[in-house]
Amino acid sequence: AVPPAPAHDDPIAALLAPTKHVVAIQRALADFGYGQIKPTGVYDEDTRTAIEKFQRDHGMPVDGQISNDLTHALAAMTGRPLD
Repeated sequence: AVPPAPAHDDPIAALLAPTKHVVAIQRALADFGYGQIKPTGVYDEDTRTAIEKFQRDHGMPVDGQISNDLTHALAAMTGRPLD
């Protein structure tokens, strides 16, 4: 039998794991009034909703995803890099 892969090789776990980048996005969205987001570093429904609202307000395609365009737009608003 093949042993199960360690968690760090699990692409789904990696996607769900908290990241500093997601924390930075969540903080920026919260700072600008895009919801009561807790900066957990985990992309969740509240984060998606806040991103969608931000995207609508800024004439961006609304998909609720963290993208380079979203990151750059938030960084421009905060005056600091979010990467």
